[in-house]
Amino acid sequence: MKIHEPNAELTARQDWTDGLATFSVRPLDWEFPSFVPGQFTNLALPEGEDWDTETGANIRRAYSIASVPGAETVDFFIRRVDGGALTPKLFELPIGGKLFLEPRCAGHFTLAGATDSEDLILVGTGTGVAPYRPMLLDRASRERFGRTIILYSDRYVRDLGYVEEFREMEDESFRFFPTITGEEPADAWDGLRGRVNKFLDPEAFEALTGKPLSPDRCQVFLCGNPQMIVDVQEKLSPLGFQRHRKRDPGQLHMEKYW
Repeated sequence: MKIHEPNAELTARQDWTDGLATFSVRPLDWEFPSFVPGQFTNLALPEGEDWDTETGANIRRAYSIASVPGAETVDFFIRRVDGGALTPKLFELPIGGKLFLEPRCAGHFTLAGATDSEDLILVGTGTGVAPYRPMLLDRASRERFGRTIILYSDRYVRDLGYVEEFREMEDESFRFFPTITGEEPADAWDGLRGRVNKFLDPEAFEALTGKPLSPDRCQVFLCGNPQMIVDVQEKLSPLGFQRHRKRDPGQLHMEKYW
């Protein structure tokens, strides 16, 4: 796709760590379309230092939207990939800097495909928690589920984005379980430790949440590290969980990315 000029600007950036941030992007003189929580869109910057109005050469990547529909800005939870084509440029972009925001959204990693269930389990690693934030903030989208549970893992405490926000939202309908996989001193982290896979063993899940993990009462979303998704699918398949497909509805919904 040729892009001859920017159509949006960076209005704010929340840095969680050096190389992990939430980017808030605002369209310039146009309205971002409505979307379903869980969908994604594209961001782009020019290949060179300036926009090439003749060739439209650009670097474009897809990112899940981390803000709710109708918000003033469109938010993205992004980790810088050293040596990557786009993310180093994004992290160099100043507030007020111009970029391209795709004026359409896509993707089927949404709650629309999930059947009503007692537990909606959202499993994420790294920036894979991004599509869950709008699902969580949009209460109407999860009223069909008795409880919403987020299992969220990263290596270190500093890499866990939105932790305080999610903790403040906890109530009878929402439980939040962050876990770390790296070595942290006890005074820095007194929460769960280990990969999210560990807590999807039936006994561990029931001990953690107080309810059983079974396909007749749970819908499970998996987003993040592709190996995590493979491991969890292998773990849950013997329990009767099957991958969701439009023509063959199941209980496992997947989105692979880092």
